Amino acid sequence: MQLIDEHSAAAYLQEQGRLLPNEDVSVRELPGGVSNFVLYVTRSTESDFVLKQAREQLRVAAPWFCSVERIWREVETMRVCTQLLTDSSTTPRVPIATPDVLFTDTDNFLYGMSAVANHETWKQRLLRGEIIEDVAHSCGWLMGRLHGGTWNGRLIPNSLHDRQFFHDLRVDPYYREVARVHTDLVPAIDRLTDSLDSSIHCLVHGDFSPKNLLVHEHGLVLIDFEVGHFGDPAFDIGFFLSHLVLKAFRAGDESSTYLALIDAFRSAYSDEFSRLVSNGELPAIEQRAAENLAACMLARIDGKSQVDYLSESARAQVRECARCMLLASEASFDDVMNHIRSSLRRNHQL
Repeated sequence: MQLIDEHSAAAYLQEQGRLLPNEDVSVRELPGGVSNFVLYVTRSTESDFVLKQAREQLRVAAPWFCSVERIWREVETMRVCTQLLTDSSTTPRVPIATPDVLFTDTDNFLYGMSAVANHETWKQRLLRGEIIEDVAHSCGWLMGRLHGGTWNGRLIPNSLHDRQFFHDLRVDPYYREVARVHTDLVPAIDRLTDSLDSSIHCLVHGDFSPKNLLVHEHGLVLIDFEVGHFGDPAFDIGFFLSHLVLKAFRAGDESSTYLALIDAFRSAYSDEFSRLVSNGELPAIEQRAAENLAACMLARIDGKSQVDYLSESARAQVRECARCMLLASEASFDDVMNHIRSSLRRNHQL
C-alpha cells in the first residue's frame, strides 16, 4: 500500500492518469479527520476533487486500530445513501446531497469523490453560536429517509450486514471504553450493546454528526460513511443528538437554543420515518435512542474520542448527567431530555 499525502498526491495522480498531462494542481490536507488522510485537490482546468485514503492506526491519544478495508464499506454506504436521496419523493427544508464517487484504487485503499468548495462544517457554525433550526430539521429528514428507506434491509448490500467495523470504531472505543472506566456501568453498557446486536432493522450511518455535515451556499453535504452497516437506527439518533447536547452544556445560558435543534430534528425524523415505516416502530426506537444518547455523551468525555471544546467543569456536569441516565432503567426519550434540561438548569444556578 502506497501512502498518499499532500506531498506525494500530485505525482500519484499523474501516474494513475487522473490528471491531464502537465496540469497544474495543488493539494492540501483537510483537517478534522482521525481515521483517514483526506486531501483536497485543486485543478487548473477541471473540477476539484477529494482523495480519501484509510489508515490502520487512528490519530488519537489512545491506541486505536481498524482495518483499512473499511474504505470500501464507506464507498458502498455512500452509494446506498445517494440512491435514497435520488429516489426520494419528499424534500428537506435545506437541500442535502452526498458526494459522487469518481474513482477507486483497490491496491492503495483510496478513492476520489466530488469536492464541496467554500464550505464549513456545521460543527464550526454551531460552536460559533449560529443556530439555524432548518438545518437540524433537514438532518432529521435525512436520517428518517436513510432509516425508513432501508427498513428490513431494502437496498442494503450483503457486505453491510457485517458490523465488525462498527464494533471496532464505535462499540469498543465508545461503549466498551466507558465500561472500562466506569465499572459500575458494566450491566447498563452490556444491555445497550446487546440491543445494538439484536435490533437490526435498517441502514445506520454510524458517524452522523455536525462535523460530517458540510454547509455551503447551496445547502448541505453528508460525508464519512465508513461505519455504515445494517443495524439499529437508535444508535444514529443517540450519536447525533449527543453532539447537540454537549454543545448545550458548553453554551451555558444559551443552552435552550441548542435544545431547540433537538426538537426540530425529532419532528422531521418522525415525519419522514413514519411516512415510510409504521408509526408503531418509533416508541421502541426512541427508547433505545435515549440509552445511546446517554452512553455517547459519556463516551465523548471518558472514551477514546473525547471532545475538545468543553471546560473541566462542563465535562464533570456531562459525566454526572450521563451516568445518572445510564443507571436509570426503562427511561423514555422524553424522560432523558427532561433530565438533561434539569441538569442544565441546575448548572446555571451554581
